[in-house]
Amino acid sequence: MRLLCALGLFLALLHVTSCLLIGAFNIQCFGTSKSKKTDVMATIKEIVLRYDIILIQEVRDKDGTVIQSLMDLVNQGSHQFRNISSGYLGPGSHKERYLFLYRDQTMTVTDSFQYDEGKAGDFNRPPYIVKFSSTQTAVTDFVLIPIHTSPSTAVEELKALVDVVKEAKRKWQNNNIMVLGDFNAGSNYVPMSKRPTIPLFNTNVFHWLIANNVDTTVSRTGNAYDRIVVTDDMYKGMNPHSAGIFDFKNQYALTLDEAKAVSDHFPVEVQIS
Repeated sequence: MRLLCALGLFLALLHVTSCLLIGAFNIQCFGTSKSKKTDVMATIKEIVLRYDIILIQEVRDKDGTVIQSLMDLVNQGSHQFRNISSGYLGPGSHKERYLFLYRDQTMTVTDSFQYDEGKAGDFNRPPYIVKFSSTQTAVTDFVLIPIHTSPSTAVEELKALVDVVKEAKRKWQNNNIMVLGDFNAGSNYVPMSKRPTIPLFNTNVFHWLIANNVDTTVSRTGNAYDRIVVTDDMYKGMNPHSAGIFDFKNQYALTLDEAKAVSDHFPVEVQIS
């Protein structure tokens, strides 16, 4: 396994920037305990090195020590990633941060804002919106909106996301917008009967790049919980055929238990041309 992991790391070192790869990864309960597991962190590092930007969810890190440990690991050698994260969001024991890691060589953060708490009653963890810029893409300035819904309120949270999109567009006069993360948009959390009531499912305005039949879970439950959705303007700069999951279990020849020690989710990803 170690040999194959080393091969995965070598391939990551050969990262090519003819297009940019964006990912979203729910790293299950990513806190102090997981950050001290050497093999798990080695796999997480390899995964991060695939991307120009990666959103990480379930970062259980009150004081920033877990994030710093990850940054120290990722930036060994010639790599140079930066990060930007939200505050500690969520109710009770379900608090977490939205964390973006991005390559300093290809990306710049130009602005960010926390979705207004006064309007955030529908969200357990209100989105933390970040605007990025790159000179290497057809879409040079674009906005990423992260979300990790709670299963019991996924429908209401997805309904409210259209207002977050509108606020980001109004604030920056930019409709190159991507919403990404663990939508819990599978199983009975977001049933087909409810989808017509969710504005984000309006296919005249938004494009869902991760289809309903894509299983984003390590245990292969058949559910497409994790999604990437883009506005019509953003879609023009995408390579939609590149969208899918990164199956790190098979890529790194892990056992099911080894993969589940990393997370119960696979990353979802897409390229910007």
